[in-house]
Formats: sequence, C-alpha cells, structure tokens
Amino acid sequence: MELRNKSVVVTGASRGIGAEIVKEFASAGSRVVLSARSEGAILNLAQEVGGTAIPLDVNDPEDVRTYIDRVERETGPIDILVNNAGIEKSTLIEDITESEIEETLRVNLISPQVLTASALPRMLERESGHLVFTSSIAATTGNPAMSAYCSSKAGLTRYAESLRMELRYTPLNVTILHLGPVDTKMWGQIDTDPLLKKAVDRFMKLGFMAVADPRKVAKATVRAVEKNKKEVRLPRRMGPNAALNGFPTKLFGALLTGIDVRQEGGKSPIH
Repeated sequence: MELRNKSVVVTGASRGIGAEIVKEFASAGSRVVLSARSEGAILNLAQEVGGTAIPLDVNDPEDVRTYIDRVERETGPIDILVNNAGIEKSTLIEDITESEIEETLRVNLISPQVLTASALPRMLERESGHLVFTSSIAATTGNPAMSAYCSSKAGLTRYAESLRMELRYTPLNVTILHLGPVDTKMWGQIDTDPLLKKAVDRFMKLGFMAVADPRKVAKATVRAVEKNKKEVRLPRRMGPNAALNGFPTKLFGALLTGIDVRQEGGKSPIH
C-alpha cells in the first residue's frame, strides 16, 4: 500500500510502541491520528509529527463504539487502523480480581474487535484498507502470573487470523505483530516484577529471550503495511515460536482455499 497521504489511526499512541509507530508513519508521509486516554501526551506528539490527536479510552465501551465515527467526521476516511493499545497485570490467578480480568480483556481483546467492526464496512465499501493488531508471543503459550494477559492476546491473535480468512477474497489486508519483550514502560514493569523476575532472568541467560527496540518494531510495522505482509515477528530469536504456533491456522486456511464466506451468506463452513 502506498502510504503517502493515507489516514492512519494508532491506538495506544501516547508512548512506547504506539508513539514510535506514529512517528514512523508520519515520516512516510501518512496523515496520522493519535488515539490514547492521555490527551496531553498525544497532543504534544501530534504537534511534533503534524498529526491529529483524538483521545480515546479503550476501557470505555461507549467511547470505543463511537470513536470511528468521530475520527471520520473530523479527519475523513480511515485507510489504516493500528489496534495497538494494551495493558498487562502480573497477578497470581487466585489474587486477580474480576474487574482486573474485565479491564484486561476489554482493552486488549474486546475494544480492538469493536473498533475493527466499526471501521470494516467503510473500508469494504471503499475497497481499500489495512488492519494491524499488536499481539504478543504470550499468545502462543501460558505464562505464570500473566493469565489474563496471555488469554487476551491469544484471543486477539485468533480474532485477527479469523478476520484475515474472512477478508481473503477482498482488497483489504491484515497484519499481526507477534512481539516478544519490547523496551517500553510495560516491559520495565514486567522485568522488575518479583513474580516474574527469576523466570525472565533465566530465559535471558539461556538466550531464549531478547528485548526489541520499539523503533525497530515501528519500522517493521510500517514496512509490513507498505508491503502487505501478514506477520511481524520480533525479536527475531523468538519468531520460531510464533511461526510454529501459527501452523494450524495456515493449514486450516489452505483447506479453505476457494471458499469465500462472504459469498456463502456470511456463514462459516465449520459449525
């Protein structure tokens, strides 16, 4: 996809991966809409890159439901939606509260689906669009003290894969970011959390884990959209895990070759 003058909405744009993705799209000549709860942070970054700040609380269902309408009224049609906002709470299963579970699922899983469902009909009508989802290597395996986060990211990955299957015979594209540790405030909290520190240290010493630069993630994301790539896997040494876990989906997709569910009345061939 040609990125110049394309409208890009990035959720979770106030810091970390989201802020770097905003900068990278802006550098490519895109018109960037910054979305986050922290209005002050996105206003400052919007001024820096020449973008537009439109606040969004992804934990507020009504705010999420109306957001795409608000953005398109203020800035015009959306070409690229980057569902990047996310939270993580390191808590033992018996200690996590119902409200913490609900917040994690709403921010990481439900809100991206609602935003996508709102943007999708417009993209289909225009026969153009790209949807990006920031998932995690935590989607591929359970992790102690991260049950809500792992389940939310596993759900997001399967949702994005399902969406890609539904859009297979349309001009729209879907990219999933399968990310391991990234040098952000969220990772800083995980890296120092007493529940996780010993496990993190062991994986680091064994060479099974590395920490990616958020600027590198942003560059890979923009390149993936430009080249219509399906996946981004970083850090690279953790990529094989995501690739192996993605094999059943690739096999299932191959078995569905030639079946366009949109032409079958919207019904899946599997019930």
